Amino acid sequence: MKTLMGLILLIIGGLSAINPEFAWKWEMGWKVKNAEPSDAYLVYARISGIVMCIVGLVLIFSW
Repeated sequence: MKTLMGLILLIIGGLSAINPEFAWKWEMGWKVKNAEPSDAYLVYARISGIVMCIVGLVLIFSW
């Protein structure tokens, strides 16, 4: 179960870290028309994606 949760966090975190615009569209973009994410949100999405990847790796490789 921890491995599956780790894989899910790793995939979502990787998508968010690589493409924070996708994370914004997935979370907020569908709610508003003709809006763009702020630079602060893009940094936040990238950092939180990296943290999710680290947590996912810890879950995968933990005993």
